[in-house]
Amino acid sequence: GHWPPQGDRARLGTMAYLFRSEDMQYVSITMQRDKAEYVTKRIGELGLIHVVNLADEASLKSDYMRDYKKRIVVATQNEKRLDEFEKLMGEYDISLPTYAAQEVKIMRGCNAEFDTTWSPIEKELKINMESAKTLQKKISELKEERYVLIEYQNNINFEAEAQELKLNAAANNRGDMKTRLLDSDNIELQGMQNDDQKFFKYICGVIPVPQQIFFTRMLYRLSRGNAFVRYLDIDEPIIDPESGQPVRKSVFYIVSIGRGLSNKLAKLCNYFQASIYRVPERNTDACNKRLEEIDQGIDERSSVLKRSNIQIRKLLRQVAENRETGRSMVSDWRLTLKKEKMLCETLMKTRRYLTMIRLDGWVPKESVNYIKEEVDHFENAGQSGSIAVDDNYNVDDPAFRKTHGDPPTYFKTNNFTGIYQGIVNTYGVPKYKEVNPGLFTCATFPFIFGVMYGDMGHGGALFLTACFFLIFEESFLEQERRGEMSELMKYAFGSRYALILMGFFGFYCGTIYNDFISVPLQVFESQWNWNVNLTETNNEAVLNENYVVYPYGVDYNWYHTKNELTFFNSLKMKMAVIIGVTQMMFGITLGAFNHVFFKDYTSLYYVWIPQMLFMSCTFGYMCFMIIYKWCQDYRDDPDPPALIQTMIKMFLSPGAIETPLYDGQAAVQVTLLIIAVATVPVMLLVKPILNNKERQAEHAPLINDGSAAAGQDSSDVIGGALHEDERKEPEHAEEDHEDHTFGADLIHSGIHTIEFVLGAVSNTASYLRLWALSLAHAQLAKVFWQKLIIEYGAETADGGMRVIMMVATYAAWFCATFAVLMCMDLLECFLHALRLHWVEFQNKFYMAEGYLFEPFNFAAKKDDD
Repeated sequence: GHWPPQGDRARLGTMAYLFRSEDMQYVSITMQRDKAEYVTKRIGELGLIHVVNLADEASLKSDYMRDYKKRIVVATQNEKRLDEFEKLMGEYDISLPTYAAQEVKIMRGCNAEFDTTWSPIEKELKINMESAKTLQKKISELKEERYVLIEYQNNINFEAEAQELKLNAAANNRGDMKTRLLDSDNIELQGMQNDDQKFFKYICGVIPVPQQIFFTRMLYRLSRGNAFVRYLDIDEPIIDPESGQPVRKSVFYIVSIGRGLSNKLAKLCNYFQASIYRVPERNTDACNKRLEEIDQGIDERSSVLKRSNIQIRKLLRQVAENRETGRSMVSDWRLTLKKEKMLCETLMKTRRYLTMIRLDGWVPKESVNYIKEEVDHFENAGQSGSIAVDDNYNVDDPAFRKTHGDPPTYFKTNNFTGIYQGIVNTYGVPKYKEVNPGLFTCATFPFIFGVMYGDMGHGGALFLTACFFLIFEESFLEQERRGEMSELMKYAFGSRYALILMGFFGFYCGTIYNDFISVPLQVFESQWNWNVNLTETNNEAVLNENYVVYPYGVDYNWYHTKNELTFFNSLKMKMAVIIGVTQMMFGITLGAFNHVFFKDYTSLYYVWIPQMLFMSCTFGYMCFMIIYKWCQDYRDDPDPPALIQTMIKMFLSPGAIETPLYDGQAAVQVTLLIIAVATVPVMLLVKPILNNKERQAEHAPLINDGSAAAGQDSSDVIGGALHEDERKEPEHAEEDHEDHTFGADLIHSGIHTIEFVLGAVSNTASYLRLWALSLAHAQLAKVFWQKLIIEYGAETADGGMRVIMMVATYAAWFCATFAVLMCMDLLECFLHALRLHWVEFQNKFYMAEGYLFEPFNFAAKKDDD
């Protein structure tokens, strides 16, 4: 942007700007009508003002508004003219230079200047294109005729074909029904009449190969067996003058009976895009003479066509890139036309008075002074006339918000934070000054992904791939600007800042699971010892005598055991619950920041506190029991407490404990249950009751004898009428049409209470996808490794054959791992992490009712180009 960070917040770094949106200020810029376009264009170059639409229905029907709409339409049509040029450049392999386009200097209207510049070029190009098209058409026709004559000389014998058709006709007249209906080369058809047997007609021509089947069928139906067709393929493709593409064609010849049928077949040939050519009588000299004429005609026209194509390329290169300046007319004019459209669209949002124009908008508060300084520069330049910038608006005043709406939401992001903010904005834009989930998503999103994707091998490969993208970032960006990057590669490269943390946390969680592509690493000494002689009854490992907790992660001896799946199911399921409840309670905590900032203390005391108590007394208590049980030693206890049954009985049979986890558990659980149940009516009823009392106090009847209305100054009435139009609500103004009654509030509160209570259960269960996805990833990696590398590779043969099988199975394992785990499973874990943030985390505090700060900015448009 144009504003440097200032003050204490600048020292906190970029992340501090993500907690809440930037302070915004409403400004009004008044300018002279004759200088409005110049000033508005300069404002677009600053790129700091989110323009508010002040146009009303009356102004939309005015002459100047119709003029702006017409200019936009004409600019759009001119862009289509540029599209045609670029299409031709693609056909002639002429590329546009990669450089930052610049606006064309306009001496008069943009569209008029464009027409003056491009019309002569278009006219000359059109003449050459039509000439080239005509020449190419004639060359193609001559080539087709040449192939017809060659085949006529070498392979076509009309007399023999006519004799065969005559014999078939005679057979039909004698009632011989055993005729050949279809063979590999032709179709000989039945139903000729006696009067037509002596009138044989011949048609020769060229037809596209794809049309042959349909042409044969239609000829059969049309002739009723009085004609047949044969095809002779042409080895060389013929250039189609319409599309300019090579087309496979074949020489065909038709033998028919009857002059009337011959005319019908000629019309049929035209319908199927078949070209008909006359052939001389069976005279070799005449054919050779015509072939010489055709060859001479092809050579002459090819020479002229070559010169036409050279002229076309010259014109296209002229507009594609100027060798002297290195600039491109196409790129510069495309940028100029887009600026013209943006300018007209912005001017359509202004409000007009007799001699002035008013433009309103939102500006980052720290940039207001900068805008005022730039406006002073406009005036000092002597081209803008008088300009006034008014920022005397209290944007925090509820009355102002009611008429002008909430300010737009603006966050300062960089390449790293921008991708996570985009994830949040896809769900919904934060409301102005609402706590922004994007700040926390930068850490929680890749971590949640890593829990599901945990594997040192796969996570490390993902991390290294992202590092490769970042190290050679400039090279990839240049490749993207040149348009040489595939769509799939664009998605992967565009996600590089997300992939690097996703890969890091995938590797980190893999170290916790001690999982490297399904193979555990023996980094530390195991705390389990296996019996030397394992039997069906004696198959359990025993702990070391000097047992200590495994230093980091999971002991490798848990892998490749009979109870491996049972152990990891228990571990990962409990981890998923703890992570989920922690993130949801963190989300509820963030809601308190919103209530305090917006001074909604009613919601803080009677909604947020009950929600926190309810979650803490239910699923928070469940997490406590999980951690507490982990800290106990149950090696000598044959019947340890079951936590799921304990939680179920806590609600269905309060106070009933079969296997206590700690002393006084029954009393604690009953107390927590009473607190949780008591919070429900508080969330449901207290806020609607307090809101209803507040409304009754505001609408209490006041003693008023009407003296205030009678003593109103007439000048105030006149002034109010003069400024009535300024109280028009712009876009994004609050629409306060809700029926604020006690019943409506009660229904609204009831919906949110039910959603929270039921959501506490369903959202916690939803986090079990962390366990399910992690388990699926580990099991797939295990199957691929054991089946392909071990079973089908290392254990299949001995000696040299083992080496061959290992190479083959390694290739299969690599392809399966890359396709399934590095691509498909990566996308699956990404989508599930996305859902957990959008639904389970953000719905605890995030309203997402804002709209983005989108300044009128020419530079941003140029970047898009």
